[in-house]
Amino acid sequence: MDEEAYTKERALLIDSEREAARSFDKTMTTLSAGALALSFGFVREMGGAVTCNCLLYLAWAAFLISLLSVLLSFLLSQHAMRCQRDIIEQPETEKQSAVRLTRWATVIIVLNWISLFSLILGVVLFAFFAASNLFRSGQS
Repeated sequence: MDEEAYTKERALLIDSEREAARSFDKTMTTLSAGALALSFGFVREMGGAVTCNCLLYLAWAAFLISLLSVLLSFLLSQHAMRCQRDIIEQPETEKQSAVRLTRWATVIIVLNWISLFSLILGVVLFAFFAASNLFRSGQS
């Protein structure tokens, strides 16, 4: 692969990665907030007479952790981009800044995984909560 083709391919991959990250963040925010709202609606629909409240509270906590994790990753991504800009503008500190940027990138990745796993956990917990309450209301 020649230099020009390599540069174009690399730019395309970077843009694709950026778009995928943007889509992931939007999706996680929408799903976490939507799941939280849906769970509030379910409890209201049940008339407040629900059992297994601990599952509900844990599901709400998981949804909130998911939402807060992805929002925090937004802010840290902005900070990481500022660090990257500093690397470009001040080459003499490049090595130290690059290490700092790598640390921020690692934190952002961890926050995204926390957000994903928290959402999955919240959905599972809420499904068990909903099933136990729907089964109970079906027996009455």
